[in-house]
Amino acid sequence: MTNMSNKLEPNSSLSRRRFIQGLGSTAFGITTMGSALLSVSAHAQAAPEDSTAAVAVQDNQLHLASSVKTDSAGHQLLSLTGKQPVLQKSGWRGHQAIASPDGRFLVSVARRPDTQLLIEDLHSKQNYFVDADAGRHYYGHGLFTPDGLWFYAPENDYDNVRGVIGKYDVMAGFKKVAEWDSHGVGPHQIAFLPQQNDEHPVMVIANGGIETHPDYPRIKLNTETMRPNLSYLNGKGELLDQVEPPHFQLSLRHLDVAPDGQVWVGAQYQGEIFESPNLIFSHRMGESLQAVEAPAELWSQLDGYIASLSCHKTLDTVCITAPRANTATFWQRSTGKLIRTQTLSDCSGACSHPQLPMYYISSGDGDLAVFDAQTGEKLWQQRFEGIHWDNHLTWTGALQG
Repeated sequence: MTNMSNKLEPNSSLSRRRFIQGLGSTAFGITTMGSALLSVSAHAQAAPEDSTAAVAVQDNQLHLASSVKTDSAGHQLLSLTGKQPVLQKSGWRGHQAIASPDGRFLVSVARRPDTQLLIEDLHSKQNYFVDADAGRHYYGHGLFTPDGLWFYAPENDYDNVRGVIGKYDVMAGFKKVAEWDSHGVGPHQIAFLPQQNDEHPVMVIANGGIETHPDYPRIKLNTETMRPNLSYLNGKGELLDQVEPPHFQLSLRHLDVAPDGQVWVGAQYQGEIFESPNLIFSHRMGESLQAVEAPAELWSQLDGYIASLSCHKTLDTVCITAPRANTATFWQRSTGKLIRTQTLSDCSGACSHPQLPMYYISSGDGDLAVFDAQTGEKLWQQRFEGIHWDNHLTWTGALQG
C-alpha cells in the first residue's frame, strides 16, 4: 500500500489534518495489483470543517465502488471503504459495480459485447470470473435480491434479437439457473420496486430497444425500427406492466427507484440531436409515463444523452447526469421540476448517501464531487490523477472484508 502526499489550495478553510482524515487517511495511492498508482491532485475544493460534506468524508464514512480505468493498469474494479480502497483488475471495461446486501460480494458487470462478471468474495478473499452462456453477452448492469440469494443480469440473446434477464444462484458460485424474457430488445439497467412483505419484489427493466451483435461491436443495427420500453416483471418473470416513450428513438437505458416506488428513467436519443426531445421521465405502475418540467433549451444542452440517475433515499430529490454536456441536474421528485444544473466535466456516476443530504458524482476525468441533495450546491471536489471513473457509482455500505 503506497501513500501519496496530499496538498490543499492555500485558501482552503479545511485544515490539512482534517482533510486527509476526510479522504480516509489513504491519500488514494492504492493498488492490489502492484502496478496501478493513483495520486490526489492539488486542485481540491474543500468544505468547511463543520459542514455536512466534511463530516461525511471523515475516516470510514466513504463506502463507494465503481468500474474505473487507470492510466497504468487499464480496466479495474475500485472499492473505497474508509482507509482501505483497493483495485482489482478485470481486463475489460466494466460498467456498474453492485454490492450484495450483506456486504460480502462486490460484482463488476462487463459492458456489451463482453461476457464476464468479476466477483469479489470479501469473506474468502477470493476473486473469480463468471462467463455468460454461449450466445449471450452482458449489458453492464446487475442486481441482487434483498435477501442476497440471487443475482440478476440483463443479457443479449443476440442471434434471436431478444433481451433476457439471467438469474444466478449466489451461494452456488453465481451459477446461472434460469433466464426470463425482458419483453424487449437491449435490456440495460434493472431495479426492484420496494418489497411487499416477503414476496419477491417486482423488477423494472429499461429495455433500450437497440439491436446489437458481437460480430459488429458497438454498432446499432436498428435505429430506424427500434421499440424501447419500460417493463415490470413479477418473481416468475411474468409481465405486469409496460410503457413506451413518446418517440421510438428515445432509448430508455438507465433508471432508479425511489423509496415510494416511483421510477425515474433517462433516455439516450438515437435521432438527430437538433430535435432535442425530453430525455427524463418518471413512472408508476399502472399509470402513464410522465415527462419532467424543464426549460426547452435544457434538452439541446444535454446533447441527447443521460447517464446515471439516483433517487435520494430520504429526500424528495433525484440527481441525473449528462456527461456529454458536462452537466449534473437536480430535480424535485414529487413535482418533476428542475432544481438546479451544475457543470462537472464528463460527469457520469451518481449515487446518494443513504442518510445524509448528499449526492456523490464521479467523472471520466478523475473527479469525485459531493453536492447538496436539496439545493444542488457543490460542497466538495477532488481530482484523482491517473484514474477515470466509468459511468456508474455505487454506495456499497460497509463491505464485510
